[in-house]
Amino acid sequence: MSTHATAGEIRKWTNNEGKVINAEFVSSDGSEVTLLMNGKEIKYALNKLSAADREFVSKQATDSPKTDKPTKGGNAKTGYMNHVEIREPAYATAKEYLEGANAKAVYDAFAKGNFPKEWDANKGPIEEMFSYVNGAMIVYVPAHYHPAKPMGVYLHVSANDEGHELINCQPVMDRLSLIYACPKGTSNKQPMMRRVKLAVDALAAVKKQWNVDEKRVCVGGLSGGGHMAMLTHAMFPQWFRASISHAAQSYLPGNGGCGHFPGLAVRDITGKDCKDHKWVVISGDKDFNYKEILKTSAEWKAERANYLFIDVPGMGHVNASPEKLEEALKWVGF
Repeated sequence: MSTHATAGEIRKWTNNEGKVINAEFVSSDGSEVTLLMNGKEIKYALNKLSAADREFVSKQATDSPKTDKPTKGGNAKTGYMNHVEIREPAYATAKEYLEGANAKAVYDAFAKGNFPKEWDANKGPIEEMFSYVNGAMIVYVPAHYHPAKPMGVYLHVSANDEGHELINCQPVMDRLSLIYACPKGTSNKQPMMRRVKLAVDALAAVKKQWNVDEKRVCVGGLSGGGHMAMLTHAMFPQWFRASISHAAQSYLPGNGGCGHFPGLAVRDITGKDCKDHKWVVISGDKDFNYKEILKTSAEWKAERANYLFIDVPGMGHVNASPEKLEEALKWVGF
């Protein structure tokens, strides 16, 4: 029999030799107890714990609600996964994707061709771009994930079709209790609406397999993927709380142009459903986009957006370092 605590509080645990640790109860199978300590799960034999601790574990079984229903996000698989299939779309029809005002406005703009002429990849039937299914994604789930304890998500949109592994950022995901996901097939050569849809479908797939804290979901990306991250965030504010662009500026609508947000006005990005959301750009003076990022950062701040530019000396046109990504994620509230 497996038991699960509901309190999720850190408490002192003492073994038969009098040694004490501070950890959070996760579960017990009747012979071992699983504890969460410093972000990592450890297993310990029940018969080596003090009588008081064994009584505490026993009480969790008594207090835990009994149900025959499966736990939400019951997939307990953790670690790095290079190919996780996106078997179903987030919504059954395009109409359901477009129930939000921002999503519909952007979709309509692309359908009418109201986007910069140099965006060649977007010329074609919008329905075909938005109907793409059967994708795949890279996923990393921290080892201390448990179905009873939801985790946040950092979704990364790649500028290539292979996706970004961001192996060096796995400790950041561990510390912040975030699931990392990166859909494949989102390169700059792909139509923008296909890239947006893959991002949303990837998040939906994560939510079906793992228990997700919907208040801690952020989308990011490198270069053109950074543009897509901010556009996806703007289109689906009900799905995302923040976005992080690595080495890419995003032009706001204005002066007769759409910037990187076709169909939207500034008020659609800084007000209404996005009022309390946050936007981050990370770059440095070795990035060829740096001067434009300085310019657009001033424009975002002038509009009083919840915006942060993290200026990293020596950073080029690359993904942010683990330290700077963690800084950004903490700033957005994770």
